[in-house]
Amino acid sequence: MIIDSNYSLTRLFASKEITITIDKLKKFTLKVHSIKDLFQDSDWNIFYHTSIESVEKLQKYFPFGEIETQFDFLKLLMFDFGQFDKYKDIYTIFQNQLQIILPEIKIDIQNKEISVNGITITNEIWEYILYILKLSNGEKVELPPTFTSEEAKKLYLAQKANEEKIRKIRSQVQGDSDGLIKSMLSITYAFPSMTIDYLWEQTMAQILWLRKYAAGAVSYEVNAKAFAAGNVKKGKKLDFFIK
Repeated sequence: MIIDSNYSLTRLFASKEITITIDKLKKFTLKVHSIKDLFQDSDWNIFYHTSIESVEKLQKYFPFGEIETQFDFLKLLMFDFGQFDKYKDIYTIFQNQLQIILPEIKIDIQNKEISVNGITITNEIWEYILYILKLSNGEKVELPPTFTSEEAKKLYLAQKANEEKIRKIRSQVQGDSDGLIKSMLSITYAFPSMTIDYLWEQTMAQILWLRKYAAGAVSYEVNAKAFAAGNVKKGKKLDFFIK
């Protein structure tokens, strides 16, 4: 199975709808969210962070179910345990959020099948959907691999579990509660036509990209003033910050 998409930072500035293609023929639409949604929409926040949670933690939600992947969790919730009172709230959240990010989705409870635009969602497709959602949220992630054997798949999942533990430890140490608004301020300082309201409507991936060029713009401005004042070494060249 070949899974591809038209995801790009450039496209995100024009549309938050991503087209995912299966085997170069079948396709469906995935809608990504802005950073504003993560702060204002508690249901989306729950859906996103639960969907990308480690398998180890997801297993604690369903200790009586067998969970080896995030897709296993999704299927258990939608088809087996979502009807019980204990899981009714999170089931409703997942059902609603799936319909938002995948407008063409169909959830067949009787046959225990999730499809989108006629395409049956498999573990590989679900991993790719999560991959795009993570990318749009500014996370550094690798393209989901394909496996030639069940042993290779289990080894990969074990490695990813360890990496997830390390990532969480780092985030706890390096976390900055004001980091996001600081990034927005640096962007509006460098590019005054962009407002805070505008930035809230963008994805985290876009904010991180703009922050990088905002820093470059400020550095370029400082160096340009130094050049104009003659306070530079002879023969030094002023490089434009966009390359």
